[in-house]
Amino acid sequence: MNTSVSSKSLKQHLTYSWWKYLLVIIAGIFLVDLLFTVTAYRVPREKKIDFYFYGYGDQELLSAYMEHVRQEEMPEMEEMKALNIVLDDTYGAMQLVTYMAAGEGDLYLLPREQFLSMSSDGAFLPLEDDEELMSIFNSAGVDLKRGWRTDKEGETHLVGIPESFLPGLSSYCVAGDGFLCVLISGNTENALRFIRILCRDMLNASSGDS
Repeated sequence: MNTSVSSKSLKQHLTYSWWKYLLVIIAGIFLVDLLFTVTAYRVPREKKIDFYFYGYGDQELLSAYMEHVRQEEMPEMEEMKALNIVLDDTYGAMQLVTYMAAGEGDLYLLPREQFLSMSSDGAFLPLEDDEELMSIFNSAGVDLKRGWRTDKEGETHLVGIPESFLPGLSSYCVAGDGFLCVLISGNTENALRFIRILCRDMLNASSGDS
């Protein structure tokens, strides 16, 4: 038996079943968002540079500098940006450990305490064999001995550049007697190339020139 649909019956139906339609709409929005998230383009690891600093500074200004470097000197990169990790003993410290454990980020600027702790665990790439990077400091008469550390395996390497030797960097970020490091990852070649450029620019600039 067919029952005709009247405005009264439709209104009554919506009065008791409106939540079903709302649920369908919400589920549809969620599925569309999920599909977009899953299928959205992600920049390959070897096509980007991330610089994380655990301290204070201007994340946007540093990202702008990195974008300039990308355009002028590393155009094969698709993305170069900075991320400020909040300097505190709870949330910030957890963020830092999580990022490093996941292998995220290429360069890190860390306060002395975190640098000493993590360098002893062998988290950072040895820098002494990079002749181009070393020549930048040798030419300026800079002694990097404070950046040499001995890891748990008993091996001693240069794993950090003291930020005090990079005066221009203070216009962007500071970590307080901090050290600039390269995290051991699968993006070594690009990270080393960028740290050479960064050290060249920040060594030769005062905080007011950057």
